[in-house]
Amino acid sequence: MRQYQERYIDNTRKVNKLMDNHMAPDVRPEDFYSRKLEDHMEIERCREENMRILREELIPLLDNILNAAPEEIESLEEFADVLMKNQLDNGLQYQICNALVAYARVKNDRELLIKELYLTAMAAYNFQRMEANGVAEKFRWKMRMLFGEAAGYIRYYDEIESTETRGYIHRAMGNLALGYVGNTPETVTKKMNVIRRSLQVLNDPVYHEKTPDLPWDLFIYKSHQERTTLFSFLRSGEATVQDIMEAMESAQFVYDRQVRNAREKGIPLQPQWEYAYYAASYHGGIHTLEEFLQNLEKVYTSASMTDYSQQGMYANVYIPAVYAVYMSTDEKLSGKKKPVLLMMYRRLVQYVKQVPSSMCNDALVFYIRGSLDTYVEYPGEYSFRDFIEEMVACRQPETYAHSLMVARISQAIMHRVLEREPGRLLGVRGLDSEEALLNSREELDSFLYECGILHDIGKMKLLNLYGIRNRSWIAEEEEMHRLHAVRGYEILQRWPSTRDYAIAALGHHRGYDGQSGYPREYRREDTADAPLVDILCVADYIDRNNDVIGSYQGRVSSLDKVYESIKKERGVELAPCFVDAALEIKQEIRDILESGREEAYRKAYAMYL
Repeated sequence: MRQYQERYIDNTRKVNKLMDNHMAPDVRPEDFYSRKLEDHMEIERCREENMRILREELIPLLDNILNAAPEEIESLEEFADVLMKNQLDNGLQYQICNALVAYARVKNDRELLIKELYLTAMAAYNFQRMEANGVAEKFRWKMRMLFGEAAGYIRYYDEIESTETRGYIHRAMGNLALGYVGNTPETVTKKMNVIRRSLQVLNDPVYHEKTPDLPWDLFIYKSHQERTTLFSFLRSGEATVQDIMEAMESAQFVYDRQVRNAREKGIPLQPQWEYAYYAASYHGGIHTLEEFLQNLEKVYTSASMTDYSQQGMYANVYIPAVYAVYMSTDEKLSGKKKPVLLMMYRRLVQYVKQVPSSMCNDALVFYIRGSLDTYVEYPGEYSFRDFIEEMVACRQPETYAHSLMVARISQAIMHRVLEREPGRLLGVRGLDSEEALLNSREELDSFLYECGILHDIGKMKLLNLYGIRNRSWIAEEEEMHRLHAVRGYEILQRWPSTRDYAIAALGHHRGYDGQSGYPREYRREDTADAPLVDILCVADYIDRNNDVIGSYQGRVSSLDKVYESIKKERGVELAPCFVDAALEIKQEIRDILESGREEAYRKAYAMYL
């Protein structure tokens, strides 16, 4: 690798380590904020140096890739490989691999092309794992194209002598199944066909004889593992008999391998594949639903709360999600198993609190998304609102502190409006007179506070994106960020304890003029509580542009400059009357920011402890 590439990697590793200290147990609560500020300054220094490296060294090379010298291509390959193997920077790896694909096509370098088609597809796969829908589908489409093209070179198998290149062809053929996500019969049929074709080739002795040094058993094992991911489709009731039989066959294959491996190495079975085996037994009619749930309980309780491996995360975070889904299909069992599920949720939060930031990978984010999507809320018990607040505080203290600031600033602006022009709020929360508004001040205070606390909840579905602090976001990452408003709305509207606040998550980045900002799904003219969302927009704008630590991309200004900005956005992005109210109480807002931020971080840390 070139020296600048090694420097970029060193900076990225340093940033990741500093991020890992965000909830270190040796930090005193009173020192947490100052520690965050200190770490942030070093993170910013590394980010700025990395951006200089990209601007002056890497981007010019990628822009002129067709004229790159062979040794430069070799260094790029090595650089991208290190980024991928160490999960350091998937976005940058994606850009480099795309450039290498272009180079290989023009230079007619078939072996390099096959390798980079595969690696670019894997980078696209990692991208789509960061976000479940929307942008993710673009990457799935690209994955299918890239994996499919690489797999297509099996037609020229005998012309390719490199064992490594042949391995990429087989890997691409198997991983093509990763591009089909979802539970529709059409998607599952395509996925099943891809896996059948892959297994047919992998089990063909002719290929084994041609390339004996490839890890054939591992390739076959991975294909069977991928087929066990279809149990979510089996739960839909639309699976064919063949789908069920083949999924059961793969679950048994993987389970047998797991048992043999456990005996030989003296290690426990992996929870993910135990679940697959028990799910296959249930769907095959061998076990009842209650027996299946009991088996899941055994898998869950056998896992260590300090196991931060992928399998440890699966057991501690994802097993409760699938347990909740299956349990919810039977009303009687839902009541009977309530204590078990509530225990799982509380332990889940404890576990997620403890996971080091460096271990917060795509797998953990996927499992957390599962827990958010499948939560079962029991009246009077551990509400989803309390569950999600704890999750944000321990996993994203920056977002939690920002949300507290937005809540307090929103309340201050509303108080000013109630004093001067209460008519501006007519209609909110069903209050149709100024007298009713003034008599409901506490109710409005509480509602606006909850809106502030929960408005950025959608970021919990994009945890890895907000962990990218070693450089500025690329276009694809910016696009993902814009989805947090819709994702927050989708999360909050599912449960009684959060449903009323969903509109705040949806609308807090949409412009007052109806044209600027995002998402288009929010229409203030159709929203009874639009004035309260407008207040939240002003508060969010002020804090996010003044929040040094919480600024994911280093775009911060002094409060005075932020106030100059809100004047310019008056009537465009921000509602005029609430901008005016914010201008009138500038000193009060300054006091909130100066005294409240440290307190907010201390509160987040207290929830972690």
